[in-house]
Amino acid sequence: GAVYGRQPADITHIHEDYMGAPDVTKPPSAYGEGKRIGELLCAIYSNKYDMECKIARCFAFVGPYLPLNSHFAIGNFIRDGLKGGPIIVKGDGTPYRSYMYAADLAIWLWTILFKGKSCRPYNVGSEEAISVKDLAYLVASCFDKPIEVKILGTPDPSKPPERYVPSTKRARHELGLEQIVDLVTSIRKTILFYN
Repeated sequence: GAVYGRQPADITHIHEDYMGAPDVTKPPSAYGEGKRIGELLCAIYSNKYDMECKIARCFAFVGPYLPLNSHFAIGNFIRDGLKGGPIIVKGDGTPYRSYMYAADLAIWLWTILFKGKSCRPYNVGSEEAISVKDLAYLVASCFDKPIEVKILGTPDPSKPPERYVPSTKRARHELGLEQIVDLVTSIRKTILFYN
């Protein structure tokens, strides 16, 4: 999903035809630009050598082996809960994210590999948007013991919340894919994996 750059506030679910891009003046954009050039090089190679190229634009996931000490909010929240809390939200909790379970991810990637059209991008992820604040409380509720949630930032009502949520309509309609594991079950399964 990083290929799209910052998701505009007026787009609730970003689709594959969106032509936005990362801001090339910001160093963190190197990640998204790298993904964009990877898609371009694969498409050029595919066209030149008549070889299939499958493109999966992955968003955010949860499940076994998720890094718990990286920049992924859900992983950090699970880590905090496993330590007994509190779950710390470093920002204001207003950004929206969505999460797909690792088993669904595997099914989607295999399906795209075998059934997807060559050089046609498919978003991979969940359309179920949740604010980071609500996610923190949801993760806390998945533990047997009460876990405190602390939100360090204060929302700015003049700024629309950031979003990172895909439209998966193309994958669902063209390839018959669906998300099977819901978010609560995904979180609980991930907690059990790390316990």
